[in-house]
Amino acid sequence: MKKILWNITLASAATLAAYIGLFIVWGAILSGVENETLRLFLICLMTSAACGFFLLYFLKIRNSDGEKEVLADYKECAYKSFFDDLKRILRREAKTLISLAAIVMLCFAVNAITELITKKPTGSPLTFIYVSLCIFSAILGESFIGYFLSAVITCLCYLIALLLWRRKTYNYWMKNKS
Repeated sequence: MKKILWNITLASAATLAAYIGLFIVWGAILSGVENETLRLFLICLMTSAACGFFLLYFLKIRNSDGEKEVLADYKECAYKSFFDDLKRILRREAKTLISLAAIVMLCFAVNAITELITKKPTGSPLTFIYVSLCIFSAILGESFIGYFLSAVITCLCYLIALLLWRRKTYNYWMKNKS
């Protein structure tokens, strides 16, 4: 569990650094979108996708744990579909998804308490490192719905990235097996 929390923190920090570096690029790409809310939503979606990819990297790719898992999962049977792989992933990644959601909800609680104490609608400095996990709260204000949406979308982005990566890894190993 400690490893999961550490890797979520690393992924969030890497996403925050990338967000700061790429905001100008993303802003330029989306400058043609006239609706401000839609533009912010797309930037938040790209940030959540980046967070999902960084989480995939830190949890699975960096130390080759993901390759070992794919090889172990498909040692006896062939890869059938995304849906079958999703069932395997949900069982294996339940702790990661719950940890991700718990961190986002904890950030909500800390920020809400900070707002009650300071009477200012600013986030707590304690949660700054996790701002990329809670990015949709920027659109919807510091509401529970924004944090909930952030947790769901970040988890979905991680799952989609993991599904695509596992399929690619399986295909690579089957092609280069002999």
